[in-house]
Amino acid sequence: MILLALNELNIEFIEGYISEGKLPNFNKLLRNDVVVTTSESKYELLEPWIQWTTIQTGLTYSEHKVFRLGDIVERRDLNQIFEDLENMGLSIGAISPFNADNRLKSAKFFIPDPWTQTEASGTLFIRKLSRSISRFVNNNASGKLRFSDKLWLLMGFVFYVRIKRWQNFLRLAINRNKPGVRAAILDVILLEVFVTLQKKNKPDYSHLFFNGGAHVQHHYMFNSSQYKGQFKNPEWYCPSDWDPILLMLESYDTIIGDLLESGERIIGVTGLHQRPHEKQTFYWRPVDHKDFLVECGLKMQFSVIPRMSRDFLIEVSSDKEALDIENHLSQFIDSVRNKPVFNIDNRGKSLFLEIVYDDDLVEDMSFEGPNEISISSLKAKLAFVAIKNGKHDGVGYVFSNMPMDLPKQIELKEMYSFIKANALADAGITY
Repeated sequence: MILLALNELNIEFIEGYISEGKLPNFNKLLRNDVVVTTSESKYELLEPWIQWTTIQTGLTYSEHKVFRLGDIVERRDLNQIFEDLENMGLSIGAISPFNADNRLKSAKFFIPDPWTQTEASGTLFIRKLSRSISRFVNNNASGKLRFSDKLWLLMGFVFYVRIKRWQNFLRLAINRNKPGVRAAILDVILLEVFVTLQKKNKPDYSHLFFNGGAHVQHHYMFNSSQYKGQFKNPEWYCPSDWDPILLMLESYDTIIGDLLESGERIIGVTGLHQRPHEKQTFYWRPVDHKDFLVECGLKMQFSVIPRMSRDFLIEVSSDKEALDIENHLSQFIDSVRNKPVFNIDNRGKSLFLEIVYDDDLVEDMSFEGPNEISISSLKAKLAFVAIKNGKHDGVGYVFSNMPMDLPKQIELKEMYSFIKANALADAGITY
């Protein structure tokens, strides 16, 4: 069985493109109807790393309490679908499972998502490729990438990408500077790695997660021909004749076509979906997180780990140091609107931060902090990430190439039992 995790995709957009004669493989996958999933009611809990933890543990947020991306590695008390199935005799393969800790004893392969600090399983090549993908994703906004990472990504392409896909990659490479194309390239490379490893290892349960579609919807939804709202992205940001949403969905349609050829049961899950954002909101991210924080006045020893988009994690050696950092950074305001620069979640020895300045950067503006600290030349220190187009909605979708025998609507946490039952049934084990 293959769990195809298409994070946050909008079914109505997919169906709209299908009605135009596009996405033929999506059309095949949706023939057994679509089941709606419901999850958290509070907006702050509608983060994909929370929803996918719910899918992978069968617990709601109030039960698992995993609030941050990457927190799962500290929660050995939570059983995940991966090790639960392994303990019942199934072999497991996983590519980029979201907010998942690799606790498998003998995984056929396991490449973690780029933001969760857990080990990859597989050959030395797989482990090196996994680290390079992580750094590629986390440094994408700043444009910095080590030569060694470029080399491993190139080797990954040569080793895993099938010759019949080279023409498709050439087309993407030619358009690599257009919005959404890099996300499509990464997801298609992950597919190629998956196809090779799947054929070689033949795991009983495979978990394949894609985030490119969610990323592109967040940032370019207003450019989709299926978006019926009033907002438009600036031409400098995304040309009006370019539809990154269709680009991503066509890439996924190719992926689905490959998976359908396997003849295996495929269960597609979105976790949640997105609805249009109501205003123009800019996202910014430090070019160099540590240098930026040192300039902000942090003098103690600390480590910093980039997360998705504008989020990052600071780790220190004591609760007092974390509290000092929180008190210090919480005083920063921007010089234009006098609003806070950082949103901070303090958990003792670690702090989860995001830059919440959400407008364009103007000349001569600065971030003003305590002790007369002033961070200027912000255009050189902050990387533009995106303009927010889509926001989270707790409704998600489930679909399959085989009958699902589910009600029209279920709670998201029920996906755990549904996945488990089908994976065991396909392996010939009664659940």
